[in-house]
Amino acid sequence: MAVVTFVSHDGEKYEAPLAEGQSLMQVAVNNAVPGIDGDCGGEAACGTCHVIVAGV
Repeated sequence: MAVVTFVSHDGEKYEAPLAEGQSLMQVAVNNAVPGIDGDCGGEAACGTCHVIVAGV
């Protein structure tokens, strides 16, 4: 299983396990990552799960 690291605007890091088939929004919400609310369930209707993917 992979691990994804979410970094907040202030630089705080949150690591969470990422299972195959999960979206980043699902992982963030399931692991209570601050600032990722996913109010619309990932339908791109509200912007509460907007992230920037930087460097791999």
